[in-house]
Amino acid sequence: MINRLLAKNNVKILLVVFLISLGLLFLRDLNPTTLDANLGIEFVGGVRVPISLERSVDSDTMSLMVETIKSRINKFGLTQAVVRPLGDKEIIVEIPKAGSGAIESIERILREQGRFEAIVDSREVLNGNDIIASAIGGTTGESVQQINGQVQWSLVFSVTADGQAKFGELASGKRGLPVYMFLDRPEFAVVIIDDSTSVFNQDDLLNSLKKQGDDIVLFNEKDFLLDKQKLLSFNKTQVVLSQDLKESNPELVSFLRSNGFNETGTDKKLSFKPAEDFSPVFLGGSLSSWRAIGLQSAPTLQVEPLKQRIITQYSISGTSPGDTPEEQLQNGVNEIKELKTVLSGGRLPVSTIVGSYYDVAPVLGRQFLVYSFLGIIAAILAVALVLALRYQSIKLVIPIVLTNVIEVVILLALLGSFGTLELSAMAGVIALIGTGVDNQILITDELLRKKQGEEEVSEKEKFKRAFYIVFATAAIAIVSMMPLFLSGIVEVMGFALATILGIIIGVGVTRPAYGALVEELYGFKK
Repeated sequence: MINRLLAKNNVKILLVVFLISLGLLFLRDLNPTTLDANLGIEFVGGVRVPISLERSVDSDTMSLMVETIKSRINKFGLTQAVVRPLGDKEIIVEIPKAGSGAIESIERILREQGRFEAIVDSREVLNGNDIIASAIGGTTGESVQQINGQVQWSLVFSVTADGQAKFGELASGKRGLPVYMFLDRPEFAVVIIDDSTSVFNQDDLLNSLKKQGDDIVLFNEKDFLLDKQKLLSFNKTQVVLSQDLKESNPELVSFLRSNGFNETGTDKKLSFKPAEDFSPVFLGGSLSSWRAIGLQSAPTLQVEPLKQRIITQYSISGTSPGDTPEEQLQNGVNEIKELKTVLSGGRLPVSTIVGSYYDVAPVLGRQFLVYSFLGIIAAILAVALVLALRYQSIKLVIPIVLTNVIEVVILLALLGSFGTLELSAMAGVIALIGTGVDNQILITDELLRKKQGEEEVSEKEKFKRAFYIVFATAAIAIVSMMPLFLSGIVEVMGFALATILGIIIGVGVTRPAYGALVEELYGFKK
């Protein structure tokens, strides 16, 4: 009988899929004693990062925001991160098993709006629309290396033919001048610095602030003490200052807020950045980067730009901070990842404010995971008991339960390998156990009718009738779950996805194999 079963295509497909699923769950790290699944934040701990939008958005804009943020995080290398909308003005990012370094990098990525500008002699010569998203970095387009005791990184990207033609026209005659490359340069802004800010080359520093129609104003903290109203006389709509000033000079912050500047403002915006961002980096006596104003790199224009419509490569470079060479190298790698992520991830259509992240303890998560698997085992045992009472035949109960177990394993492998196995998804897996048994009982009862002396119907007709009902109920269940899956409601999306995948696995793999198995057990012939 076993040989006849193994000869059936439905059973062969089931066995192959089952073995692949076991490999995905236990052999991806070549250690069969560990579960190799992408577990959700409820099970392994991690952090949640809330992101507030500057205004309410419609569903299409929210979907674009979520997809852009998800694209950026995935390109950084955190494929297990989950990005979910919450209402029409907030997005939640969940990052399982994240270390402090990864969190800091992700926070910087989330703060970036993705607005790229290249400025030569106060004129914008390139912007993000000129960059070819698929031609950023790559095996030969990025490097991190140690030179003269410093770790230097570089990232090569390509601009379109139209972008090169524009660059050649606007940068003509500017050979020898720096090309200031910005990412999210603050618009209509005042940047407040304190006396500790290094100004090694004052002219370079001031030149980097210039842009036709939108010069950035540099304002010293001590000038505020002498003349508060001078800060307002610039008529700017954004003030950028360090987190340290928020604590060391509460009078300054209070004055700004009393005049309409705040973190969630749209007309007047208050932006706080880490204190280290306010120290400009100089190389060879020239300004190289300055995070406070979004300056990523400032290479010198070495040759006269070509006035031709051809795809051209440019590069962004800089040095990596760090107390040790290893830390500097890692920071360089992260810097390139962040730049690639933002440059290729698109521009966010709405400005965002990244809130303080909070930890989710992994201790409670391990208990959740144990309880979830215990729930699956309890559901399978309960189903087996009911089947035993109904059919009073171990010969029939074992294949039903075995098929159910195989179905659960396949679903766990799919969710854990290509998605995230979270708490709501586990609820969907447990629910699948009951719905799967319903279909198997239907198939069994249809095939047993001949044994019970009912009307003579060929086995082929019985199979067709049983699977017609199975496919019909599956289609109805999938349609009913789609609104939940697309709703954006965090608590039900995982449940809906698990249910839909489980139904597809059932009708495509396990139900046909079970039909072949029962047919062989009871000697039916098609």
